[in-house]
Amino acid sequence: MDVEAKLPHPIGARYDAQPTVYTKRYSKRMALRDLITTALLAFFLLAFPRESYDYASDIATGVWRWPWTPRAVKTNIILLISDGYGPASVTFTRHFAQALNNDTDYNSGFQLALDKILVGQHRSRSSSSLITDSAAGATAFACAKKSYNGAIGVTPDGKPCGTVFEAAKRKGLLTGVVVTSRLTDATPAAFISHAASRAEEPLIASQMIGGDKNPLGERTLDLAIGGGGCAFLPQSSSVSCRQDDEDTVAYARQLGWDVRLAFPSNTSSDQLVRHGADLFADAQLPFMALLSPSNTPYDIDRVNVPAPLPLEPLSHYAQQALDVLASSRQNKNGFILMIEGSQIDLCAHNNDAACHAREALAYHDTIALVHRWVDAHTSKTERSLLISTSDHETGGVTLGRQLSADYPNYAYYPERLLNAKHSTPMLTAVLIEFVRAERAKARASGGGVSESLVRGFIRDKILGESGLGFSGDAQGGAPTAAEVDAVWHVVKAELVKPNTRENDALLAAASRRVRHTHTTRTAHTAPEASRLLGPVPGVNLDGIRRVISDIAARRAEIGFSTSGHTGIDINVYAHGADAHALKGNQDNTNIGDVITRVLQLDLDAVTRDLNK
Repeated sequence: MDVEAKLPHPIGARYDAQPTVYTKRYSKRMALRDLITTALLAFFLLAFPRESYDYASDIATGVWRWPWTPRAVKTNIILLISDGYGPASVTFTRHFAQALNNDTDYNSGFQLALDKILVGQHRSRSSSSLITDSAAGATAFACAKKSYNGAIGVTPDGKPCGTVFEAAKRKGLLTGVVVTSRLTDATPAAFISHAASRAEEPLIASQMIGGDKNPLGERTLDLAIGGGGCAFLPQSSSVSCRQDDEDTVAYARQLGWDVRLAFPSNTSSDQLVRHGADLFADAQLPFMALLSPSNTPYDIDRVNVPAPLPLEPLSHYAQQALDVLASSRQNKNGFILMIEGSQIDLCAHNNDAACHAREALAYHDTIALVHRWVDAHTSKTERSLLISTSDHETGGVTLGRQLSADYPNYAYYPERLLNAKHSTPMLTAVLIEFVRAERAKARASGGGVSESLVRGFIRDKILGESGLGFSGDAQGGAPTAAEVDAVWHVVKAELVKPNTRENDALLAAASRRVRHTHTTRTAHTAPEASRLLGPVPGVNLDGIRRVISDIAARRAEIGFSTSGHTGIDINVYAHGADAHALKGNQDNTNIGDVITRVLQLDLDAVTRDLNK
């Protein structure tokens, strides 16, 4: 049998049982065909460009496309910032969550929502220090540039730098922020405003809504949910922290904003409060929900803090933001949303371990929610990316604390903090109010305040089951005499002061400050570590809080090296489109660079316009 006769015919060749012969005319036809094929391929690539095609990203998201397939119609980036949340705090949160689930052997393969998407770390230093503050940290994310501590969207020479929000808005994307702090606080401010100092919160509020106060003369923001209503209200309002008559809420409404307030403000928004209406019913962009005059309550206090409208956890507001942005008729190209677990940082500033853990758990719930949302919004026509990181670490958290000369002592006990009912600032406020009430009674009767009565209150209401939760063996036992003595020592200083109405008024002001119901005319311009805690002249508020915090930390054998920030590297987490771009150890400015590349933004053009 002729084996060669059974072989496949050469494609395009003539076969006549003779050796293949390519004629001159045939060769010309082949060349012409190849030329036409090449021209057609070039036409398709030019007519239907695939901008910055990324094979790795599409493989990771399970979406495969031809190189000439157009880029997805919508791209969404959700940047979550866990303010002040370092690697040790992540470990502490995991142990705390295990203890809540009665897994006190800590041997299971339990994972937090973030554990599943860890990709790298970033170096957090600012241009002015190896230890950054939140303003410089957020500016690195927003502008992809280093700046000095305190800088809001400006470079070290004080010039405004274009942010990813401003560039995204110009490209037709929607923008939004959700925070548990004030909307004018450093982290959200750096994405949507420009100021030489983070202390300029009234200016930041004015820039945020757009209009003539915005450096670009245009609106950068489409959605804002958070606290800090005091900076948006004129000084005539009882909850204002402005020192002028600007009514930023009224001006925002003139500019087309749908503004809702969840607290009494002596404005027309109080109608919403009185009727207990749904804060997000029929929300229209641009939309702003002001949840509280200052920062919102800590999550550990939230369920026990009276509010005209009940406040919800961070995950609730994140879901509302995603729903409003995604369903908006204005959403043609996607959006960028920044969500901040703001109070993680403040609890760490207070060295309040239980508060810190509860805020972190609320953040992880939000991560899980956004993770599911990203998966549901990844398709051939939509790309979504979750990024989570912190601006810095706060508190110098150490899981293990040497309490005696005995060495070694390899132990720490997160389960001892599970029953804490309130933050230590809230417990400080409760104690101050009790002392004030007892002073008033003593003044009316002409007697003195009973030491045994105050000691009993400290033992039962501050350290016991109603406060830090110390009771049975699981919490290390009932409050000890030494612990009660430590609190009594700092409280006694308030009791020996002249029993006057003036001194009681100072105590009342201190209590209001620490309960987050800021009602004075003093703007919040103090450093982060003392923002919620004073100063109230004549009241040792911070001293009381520090003692209570330290008692709780010693019970759990957790250490804090500072009430400020530290300079360690910070974990970076990512899931979704282009998540691989954040792998490894990187500078914090790379967060902004990746956002810029994924959304194909032009920050330089915005910067030029800002500096005209």
